[in-house]
Amino acid sequence: MNLQYGSFFKYPRKVFKHFLSEIYPLVIKIYPLPKVKSIPETIDKILKDKASICRFGDGELLYISEKRSLPFQRQDDRLRKYFIKILKSENKNILIGLPIGYHSLGNLKKSSKITWRAIISWTYPGVRKILKKDKIYYNASMTRLYMDYEDTSHSGDWFKKVQSIWNDKDILLIEGEKSRLGVGNDLFKNANSVKRILGPAHNAFDQFDNLLNFAKKQSKDNLVLVAMGPTAKPLAYELALEGFQALDIGNLDIEYEWFLKGAKTKVKIQGKYTSEAKGGRNVADVVDEAYADQIIAEFI
Repeated sequence: MNLQYGSFFKYPRKVFKHFLSEIYPLVIKIYPLPKVKSIPETIDKILKDKASICRFGDGELLYISEKRSLPFQRQDDRLRKYFIKILKSENKNILIGLPIGYHSLGNLKKSSKITWRAIISWTYPGVRKILKKDKIYYNASMTRLYMDYEDTSHSGDWFKKVQSIWNDKDILLIEGEKSRLGVGNDLFKNANSVKRILGPAHNAFDQFDNLLNFAKKQSKDNLVLVAMGPTAKPLAYELALEGFQALDIGNLDIEYEWFLKGAKTKVKIQGKYTSEAKGGRNVADVVDEAYADQIIAEFI
């Protein structure tokens, strides 16, 4: 476990975060931010071009810039090199997503604005050399459509727009063993079918080759959705190169659960891995016949 994530450093982290937030205007003046499309533009691009997407959040950018392990993924040189390779990719069918803070701080809650100002001040100077000056990036927060916004009146329409991507499609879902996307809600109600390949909840990159090789044997008529933290990026990337449409959809299901509940804070969702909520990484088993019938392989 990394000490920087422990409770001992809670208050020093808070003070340092506010300091980083204050110097944000200077940082982006010295290092202008890349061009990042909006969330609706990103979803439209996926719909129009049947594009794939690899989404990078603050965790992955720290993983690159500081060679830092994350609470759910230890540092791995091969994975880190994959991130750099993907960020530098010029494949027009594979969109590269950067977080909402790189697009705009407008309409974010005050706490989210401070967080993103601090994250960008800390990580961007270290990763900017990997990013390409004239490249158009897309919005990694296309799966985070509710919790961080001051005005959430757009959230319902955004969720419907994302759901339209798999309208009448056969979904091949590659997810962590405790993620259970769509279980207990109607996220995939408009899909034709759902099949699931399960991987580890932690350190999923250990099973990367097994997951990839099994997925590659499936029909390319499937829309591949990947929800497996950092490992989702190379999985979506490699499958897209193989001719699949592959989307790294991250926390979409958890955000949808919060939206349905009208949650005001990041609460634990019973029976699902909720990494950002207190106690959310301790997940009870779920008895669900329909879910169990959808599982076609496990690499745990």
